Amino acid sequence: MRPTGRKSTQDEEVACQHCGALAYRDARVCRQCGKFPVALHRCPHCGFIAPADAERCERCGRVFMPGGDYL
Repeated sequence: MRPTGRKSTQDEEVACQHCGALAYRDARVCRQCGKFPVALHRCPHCGFIAPADAERCERCGRVFMPGGDYL
């Protein structure tokens, strides 16, 4: 395999959706705020993980609080 001169996508940094600090795509927690860098909802009722733009839990139907319930 020839080197392409590009980093793998796991090595690329992205902005944390909670605080804006740079974090690696595969990071478990943000170095700045300690949260998972990509905003995801975790339903407090059933624990289902949903995208940040979801309005309600796909599993149990609970409505997510605006600006809350994020990992």
